[in-house]
Amino acid sequence: MKTKLTSLLIFLALTIAFSCSKDSDDYREDYTGSWSFNILTTKVNIDSIGQMEFDTLKYEGKITKGNADNEITIQYTGNHKITLIIDESGSLSGFPTQYCNGAFESKDKMHLYLRWGGLGGFEAHEIEGIKINL
Repeated sequence: MKTKLTSLLIFLALTIAFSCSKDSDDYREDYTGSWSFNILTTKVNIDSIGQMEFDTLKYEGKITKGNADNEITIQYTGNHKITLIIDESGSLSGFPTQYCNGAFESKDKMHLYLRWGGLGGFEAHEIEGIKINL
């Protein structure tokens, strides 16, 4: 009788342990980690005298999970980061202006175009990113 009860308790414990469903993985983890960013910066007419500046920068940054369950934060230079909405397919939205866009080409390659300004002047960052910790 004691062995039947012990066997029953073990069976119930194993059944409960294996029947509990795991929480689904956070899809943002596919995109988070260390990234190498190549940034082309364009500044047009920022100083009101018609000047244009171009600069390139290579930076090792990070993509981390944002505060909301559907956000990621992209730190693409020491002074620049952006938080965007990402869906399960990797599509990005929530850009700060209508001139901005971007996408993940795959889980280890992405492109962003960010632009802001007004009154004839603007600053734009064209960003190519490659994930470095696969």
